[in-house]
Amino acid sequence: MWFLREMIRLAERIALAFIVALVLAELRALAIGGDTWHGFKVSCLIIGALLFLMAAIGRNNNFERRLDAGIVEAAWGRIPGVSALHGNPEDPKLTPGAVFGGAALALLAVGLFA
Repeated sequence: MWFLREMIRLAERIALAFIVALVLAELRALAIGGDTWHGFKVSCLIIGALLFLMAAIGRNNNFERRLDAGIVEAAWGRIPGVSALHGNPEDPKLTPGAVFGGAALALLAVGLFA
């Protein structure tokens, strides 16, 4: 069950990164004009590069402490069958570097190959 929870967490962070890139591309297109698709690709490249830098920072830093969801955040995003109040500390968790790196790879792939 922990694997599913961590994969959903990873997909959630990747989706959030794509939403931020899309919003930035739309704001750029509205302010300056031009092609939204080109702006989206550029936004994906820039945000992907920043996420790679954040992934390279390492363990026990502010990013890791921010990604450690508390009880309130866990209760908001409940997965059916998983208790939000009783975490299992022995369950493996993806490190923030892996989450940032996965999101960066997805964004850079879209920015370079789409």
